[in-house]
Amino acid sequence: MYAENHHLSQKSCEHQQEVTERQPLRCANCEIEILWPPTVVQDITYCCTGCAAGGPCSCDYSQYRSVNIAGVIHYRVSSEDATAQSGDRPVQQ
Repeated sequence: MYAENHHLSQKSCEHQQEVTERQPLRCANCEIEILWPPTVVQDITYCCTGCAAGGPCSCDYSQYRSVNIAGVIHYRVSSEDATAQSGDRPVQQ
């Protein structure tokens, strides 16, 4: 009985380790994918000491390629705004 339970427990741990290895680590504060050794405080994973302290994030984003950084800012410029504010920046949507 003990051997059976121990074997099942060991299989469960191995499965959990496989699942953990497939999922990317994410910061509990800023949710960035962590590509380096994480900062762990009270069993919670953070990307940096800044996030572990509650923010702001103090990560160096140089390890990320620009294609990995999601988000596009779209600007809307009406013809009236363009002539009235020709020297100003476009309005951000």
